[in-house]
Amino acid sequence: MKNNGKPSYSIVRFNLLTSLLSHLNRNDENDTDFVIARYFLMHLRQLKDISIYKIAEDCYVSRSSVQRFIKNIGYDSYTQMKSSIDEIIQHEDGFKAYTDHTDYSNYISASINSMVEDIKRSCQSSSFKKLLHIFEEANQIVILTAEDSSHACKLFQQQILTTGRLIRIITSANENTDLLETLTEKDLLLVCSVTGNYALAISQQIKGIKAKKALITLNHTTAFEGIYSFIYYLSDDSGFASSTIVSARNVYNNYGLAFFFDLFFHECYLSYQNKNKQ
Repeated sequence: MKNNGKPSYSIVRFNLLTSLLSHLNRNDENDTDFVIARYFLMHLRQLKDISIYKIAEDCYVSRSSVQRFIKNIGYDSYTQMKSSIDEIIQHEDGFKAYTDHTDYSNYISASINSMVEDIKRSCQSSSFKKLLHIFEEANQIVILTAEDSSHACKLFQQQILTTGRLIRIITSANENTDLLETLTEKDLLLVCSVTGNYALAISQQIKGIKAKKALITLNHTTAFEGIYSFIYYLSDDSGFASSTIVSARNVYNNYGLAFFFDLFFHECYLSYQNKNKQ
C-alpha cells in the first residue's frame, strides 16, 4: 500500500466514485449512508477543504456516523479517503476525452467494429480453449472485478446459471471478502480487469489466496507474472502494457468484457449441450 500521499488500494478500496454511487443506488433517501454518499458526490471537488465536522453538520449526522461510513467503503480515515479525490477528477477527465470527437457516431462505430474483430480473433486461439477448460474443471468459481466493470460479469452470472453452474461475484463495492479465504486449490478466482488497473491494485492482496487464479485483461504487462497461473488477453496486440495504474477509457472498457462473455457463454452452452447428449 502507498503511504506517500497517493491513494492506497485493496479489493474493496479501489474506485471511490463507484463506491459512493453504489451507496447512492441501494439506500433509502433517509438512510444515513445515502445522505453522506450524496453529500460527498455533490462536493467532490471541494472535499479537500471541508472538515469532517462540517460534513457531519451539513448532513445532520454525528461525526462517528461519517467515520463509520468511510470505514465501510474501505478507507481507514477521512484523510485517506480524500487522497483519492484527484483520481476521481482524472476519471471524469477520461470520460470527457472519450467522447470529445467531432464525428463521434462514426468514430465510436469504427472503434467498436475494430474491437469486435480483435476479440473474435482472440477467441479463436488456444488460450480461449484453455480458459474454458479451467472454468469447467473448477469446483467453485468466484469472479473478482471493479464495480464499474461488474455489469458484464453479472449478466454472465445469469447466463451461466442456465447450464447449472452457480458462480459468485465480488466487486470493489463489496464490504465483505471473507469468501476468498475459503477457496481451495480446486476452485477458480477469475479476475476481470480490462485495463489491468484493478488487477494491479489487488495484486499483493490476492497472492495468498489458495484458488487457481486466472486474469482476463487487455494489459500485457509482465507485472502479472507469478501472480496468475493463467492470463487471457482480450487482444493479441501487446502494444498496451502498463505496470502502474493509469487513467484509460476506450471501447474495450465499455463493451469488451460484455462481448467476450457472450462468446464465452456460447462455448459453455455448447459444451453443456454436448455433455447432456452423452
